[in-house]
Amino acid sequence: MKAKSPSDPNEVLLGLTRMMVPRDLLEFFDVVEVKELPSEWQLLLEEKKELIPTALKDEFHVVLDGFCNPLHILSHGFSLKPVYLVLRRRRWKVAGTDTHFSNEYGITDKPAKITNEMAGFFKR
Repeated sequence: MKAKSPSDPNEVLLGLTRMMVPRDLLEFFDVVEVKELPSEWQLLLEEKKELIPTALKDEFHVVLDGFCNPLHILSHGFSLKPVYLVLRRRRWKVAGTDTHFSNEYGITDKPAKITNEMAGFFKR
C-alpha cells in the first residue's frame, strides 16, 4: 500500500478555518489571530481592506480610519471551551473629513449574538 503524502500545512489551516468560521464570513473577513483564553477560544477576524463601502466608491481620497467596536459571536466549537468569532469591521472616511462609513453585514440574528447558521439550527 502506498503511503499518503503529507498535506500542505496551508491547506490544512484553510480547512480548519472553514470548519470554524462560516464560509460567507470568509468572503468579507480574514482570520488574523487565534487566542486561547482560560475560559474560551477567540478567532479574531478583520474586514478585508479592499471592501470600501459603496457610499465611498466614487471618492478619490478614501482612507482607513480604524475599526468599529468589535462584535463577539458565539460559534460552534469542537473543544470543551466556547469559541467566539471576534469581528472587527473597518471604518472609512474621505481624507480631511470627520464622517465615518462602514459596511453592514447580516451576520447575526439580533439580539442573539450567534451566527445565522446556529440561529437557524436552534429555530428548527
